[in-house]
Amino acid sequence: MRNVALAAIDYAEKKSGRLPASGTYPGADTDSDGLRDTIYHGHSWVVDILPGLDQQAVYERWNKAAAFNFGGNVAVGQINIPVLTCPNDETADGEDGGLSYVVNVGIGDKNVDVLSTSPTGSDAGHCAAVEGYVFDGGSAGSQSNVDLTADLSVFAPTIEIDANTIATSAVLISAAPKSANVGRIYDGASNTILLGENVLGGADSLTGAKTWANPSIRSAGFLFPVSPAVGVTFKSLVAGRDTTAGNPYINKQSNGTDGSAPFPNSRHLGLCVFSFCDGSAKTLADDIDSSVYVRLITPSGARPRPNLVAAGYVPEDPLSGTDF
Repeated sequence: MRNVALAAIDYAEKKSGRLPASGTYPGADTDSDGLRDTIYHGHSWVVDILPGLDQQAVYERWNKAAAFNFGGNVAVGQINIPVLTCPNDETADGEDGGLSYVVNVGIGDKNVDVLSTSPTGSDAGHCAAVEGYVFDGGSAGSQSNVDLTADLSVFAPTIEIDANTIATSAVLISAAPKSANVGRIYDGASNTILLGENVLGGADSLTGAKTWANPSIRSAGFLFPVSPAVGVTFKSLVAGRDTTAGNPYINKQSNGTDGSAPFPNSRHLGLCVFSFCDGSAKTLADDIDSSVYVRLITPSGARPRPNLVAAGYVPEDPLSGTDF
């Protein structure tokens, strides 16, 4: 896992500090008007870091102009890459396309999956970056809420679209947060999870086939589900948890089919392994205090915002070295 984390950080260092997208969704022009008006499943973060995993040959066979489940990309995404799997993950280790490790996408909505090749509505956004959280009393697409969403996310998707058909405002797509800059994590790189285990990761959510290339959060990421527009502040994110989305805490939803639960799950008794944004790897107990766990997910949740105090914004408390 540490090698995977270092490959992601190596990618960031070559991109002015910016981590790869959790998933890339290229746009397509379906009505020949010169504008990309729909999106398709592109590829997961794994594809972007393949050179850093000593997999240049695999990387160069990936067709970025096609979906992960189309043409030659299907076979490429099922190449076995041992460093992507945990030996205790029996559904991934030694399996073609196996993936045990998923990236931290922060706080999100329960509609986390892209369900079709031309999705519309909230399912297409699959993350807070598109759904929009109203923390400041304004609109979901306001710049302050876009900034707040960025403070909640380490990895964010890239949606390459011109004419917006999947959200209420085109501004929301164009202003959506990017993945974090590893050198500018306010809460500290050593206090922020980069990636973790999920024995239910690495699956084509449409067919169930194993693959490390599916950009869906259910396949390649994990999140903490929060219901939007319920007056949740950063400090009370645990209280705002979306209980309809399943149990997001460590090892609380480890039984099921691959692609069914975008949460940290392992086969290690009482713990799960995580890599942090400083490149270190640590085990966390699955009975960790819930508020500590949420603060480890958010990269900049402790940032003060005096201009939003009147709107009810309350930052998280900084983490102590003895908290985890």
